[in-house]
Amino acid sequence: MKERVSERWGKDSMRYSLYHSPHLLLLQGYSQQHDSLVYLLNREQHTVGQRTQASKPSISLSAPDILPLHCTIRRLRASWHRSEEKLVLEPIAGASVSVNFSAVTRTVVLRHGDLLSLGLYYLLLYKDPMKAQPLPAQTLLRLRALHPDGPSVCGTCGSLLKEQGGPNANRQSPEPSDGPRAPRRRLQLEFEPEAEDVLLRRIMTLIEPGGDDHKLTPAFLLCLCIQHSATSFQPGDFGQLLLKAAKMIQRTVWERTRELAEKQSQHQDPAALSCFTIADLLPDLQHILFWMSNAIEVLYFVQQKSPTYIQSMEEEMDVKGSKESLFSSTITASEEAMTVLEEVIMYTFQQCVYYISKCLYVSLPALLECNPFQNESHEGWRAAPPLPEELRRVVLIYQAALDLLQQYEVHPEITSQMFAYLFFFSNTLLFNQLLDKGSSLGCFHWSQGVKLRASMRLLLEWLRGAGFEQLSQQFFAKLTSVANLLAMPGSQLLQMTWPTLRAEFPALSPAQLHRVLSQCQTAMEVGNVAAWQPWDEESTAAFQPDAVLESFDNHPPIVLPSAGFKVDLEVETLDDNIYRHLLYIRHFLWSLQSKSPQGSEGPCSHCPHIGPLHPGGLPAAPGEAPTAAAGQRPGSPQLPPCLLTPPTTPLNFDSAGPESPQGTTKGLQDPRRNGMSSTKGGSPEGCSPTPYDFPTPESSSRSSATDDFCYVFVVELERGALGLGMGLIDGLHTPLGSPGIYIRTLIEGSPAAADGRLAIGDRILAVNGTSLIGADYQSAVDLIRSGGKKLRFLVAKSDMEIAKKIISSSASS
Repeated sequence: MKERVSERWGKDSMRYSLYHSPHLLLLQGYSQQHDSLVYLLNREQHTVGQRTQASKPSISLSAPDILPLHCTIRRLRASWHRSEEKLVLEPIAGASVSVNFSAVTRTVVLRHGDLLSLGLYYLLLYKDPMKAQPLPAQTLLRLRALHPDGPSVCGTCGSLLKEQGGPNANRQSPEPSDGPRAPRRRLQLEFEPEAEDVLLRRIMTLIEPGGDDHKLTPAFLLCLCIQHSATSFQPGDFGQLLLKAAKMIQRTVWERTRELAEKQSQHQDPAALSCFTIADLLPDLQHILFWMSNAIEVLYFVQQKSPTYIQSMEEEMDVKGSKESLFSSTITASEEAMTVLEEVIMYTFQQCVYYISKCLYVSLPALLECNPFQNESHEGWRAAPPLPEELRRVVLIYQAALDLLQQYEVHPEITSQMFAYLFFFSNTLLFNQLLDKGSSLGCFHWSQGVKLRASMRLLLEWLRGAGFEQLSQQFFAKLTSVANLLAMPGSQLLQMTWPTLRAEFPALSPAQLHRVLSQCQTAMEVGNVAAWQPWDEESTAAFQPDAVLESFDNHPPIVLPSAGFKVDLEVETLDDNIYRHLLYIRHFLWSLQSKSPQGSEGPCSHCPHIGPLHPGGLPAAPGEAPTAAAGQRPGSPQLPPCLLTPPTTPLNFDSAGPESPQGTTKGLQDPRRNGMSSTKGGSPEGCSPTPYDFPTPESSSRSSATDDFCYVFVVELERGALGLGMGLIDGLHTPLGSPGIYIRTLIEGSPAAADGRLAIGDRILAVNGTSLIGADYQSAVDLIRSGGKKLRFLVAKSDMEIAKKIISSSASS
């Protein structure tokens, strides 16, 4: 009787656990004898691997290709920055782990219905009973793909079709399969040249950045368009398509940043700025990061494929005897498109840094007065006390930025560079405020030094857990050094000499160390400590007040990545979400060509219904509300400068057209106010602005008539006896106030003047294929000098307002 009761209780307990606990359901295994059908995930952490004498994983798998520690599955508890519990899978280096048949090499969040492939033999289904009882449709499609002899799939929409004529009617023999892998889908997008413009506009409006769609869908579809144009249309057509796509992305980014600037203009007064939080930014930053991520992928695709396409076109022209002008125009269009995409990437990076830095600007100063010990828990069971409120606000900004960058598939190298920028800004702001105003806050007393050191340790520990250990140590080195020095007991500090202090804190310059020691002398009331006086060889450097504060100009560079991209048109398994949109676009093109949508050769009844037409003639995507006509041409925005202007950020967009009453200086700030200028020769107040000095970018509409002035062309020049005959200037040193290499002078009779197309004020975008976007003046000059006798320039014709500013700089000098 006891055995029956125990057996029934055991079954009920298992049923209860399955109902309430996430678990892995075995779909395919290695050993019937050793494998379990269900693996409960009811612990804080599970280790998955092969049991050996040295390892005893909590989930033991017996296949020979499973490592002793293959992966871990751990629980992330709900917290102040996470609304609900999540389970994450962390693969071990060298282990074969795939989620939904896509290999993973870093931590991923598990979602209800995910298929986990471990090694060659194991296929497990992750189920979270508390989320949804039925499996997601994507999971059912993946499972159906494992059985080719199952019901067929609609070739247009991907929906499963009901079998007609009985279970065995029209059933074909399944093709042999060597494993649980979905059949490769055809990555191809065919269209006629007449549909090119409509198709591009449809792709640009297909995905709502805030939705659940795959964030790189536009990049995949645009690359498929480029591929089809390059391989199927007339030679050179793909260059124009590429340029159209690049400018559409650019225009979309301009419009989104203008909208964001208009929204944020309300946070200019002190009261509004003090309440400014990262939550206010997230909805708008989503759009900016969305297009940054897609622009990166499209740019890389073009860089890799364009030479191949151009070579094929050149070979075809040799056979057909095509004109050389076609070849030249294609190269020009391709180079211009890549330049536009580079500008989009740099500009979106700049915008994100500006607004995230604005949030940090508000929250960071409180760290200097933070008391990290007041929240310490005396209960032994709590391992980690909560972060103090001042630190929590800063960490919340970092976490929100990290979540957003990862959610929008931003390239890992760009993510790393953005955080390097944010850490640089955070360290510089706090370091300057500490050295400039720390004495009034009592920061140079030992007790405050101990608190600051503890706060910095908590911050660095959190950043280490977030994966930024090396970056945080590098960019917080100065602030950490000062905190460690101030936390040193007075008796120990008094025994140290200048050489030992310099060796102990190498991150501090002589002037910075001398400033800190001088403040410590005052706080400790010990008079002049002779041992702390700089030695003769460093005395000059130590007594330079202009070298004490850090300059915001010394920020890390921005470098475009060269590997690790995700858009691959030869991929074996494409994400279901992207493929579904590809099917929709094919359906959309079919609907444009078909005179009778209900014809016999149309899609099946399962296909998505094409929604109401846009005013411009474009059908809305499923679930999308009709928007403004796609063919309408909105006014180009005047894009604003930022608090932190990256060295490779193009800001010549600030040009106002001749019809605009606002000049190009609208919204520009004094560089000494925005934290960017060097501290040499400036007042301390200029280097450590109060929180309410923070400049907010302004926006204004620009007449679309200016587009007539802003075109790009290629000029080939051969050096004469006196060189090229044109002088250049960095736009930063002109009334324009924004970076870029512009033509300042033209010598009469020189090669540059004789060409007839160049004028003062034109901007040099590239030399011999090397971009000058973000380059300083000296780098541009060096590139031209070393470019050989014949040089090829990519030039942007500036509008009248920009030309006037460049001309005025020449006249004044």
